[in-house]
Amino acid sequence: MRGLEKRGRNKTPRYVVDAGVLAKWVLPGEPYQEDAVRLKEDFVSGIVDLCAPNFIVEEVANALWRAIKLERISEKDAKIALEALGDMKIELHETNWVQASHELNVACKLNLTVYDASYLLLANETKTSFITADEKLYENARQYFKVTHIKDYP
Repeated sequence: MRGLEKRGRNKTPRYVVDAGVLAKWVLPGEPYQEDAVRLKEDFVSGIVDLCAPNFIVEEVANALWRAIKLERISEKDAKIALEALGDMKIELHETNWVQASHELNVACKLNLTVYDASYLLLANETKTSFITADEKLYENARQYFKVTHIKDYP
């Protein structure tokens, strides 16, 4: 079962956040970066709570690795960014084989990756909205799940 500890107050709005949004906190010149940074500032200020599947750590690290290869960020800055993200204490949720089966089902039905389906099911399970900057994911999922595009973040 996924951990359900709450970081903040009970009335604090909560989102499941994906790796693409977190990468926008670090990588310069990203589309919707201002919206993503506003979400980060609200999280740091305690205005919102954020959670994600635990594999987000590797997804963000992989995005930074690609950015290093494209010379968008130095390896040193990428490592500093990962440490800073770890210090932020975004609530991470583990998965299990039964949940992976449900994720696979959603992925097949909506033509998404299992990773994307995991974000959606976590949002459903925690009764929160999933926030993403991925246009295709947003369009494929919004009629079935509570999804917010980062550009529409309040």
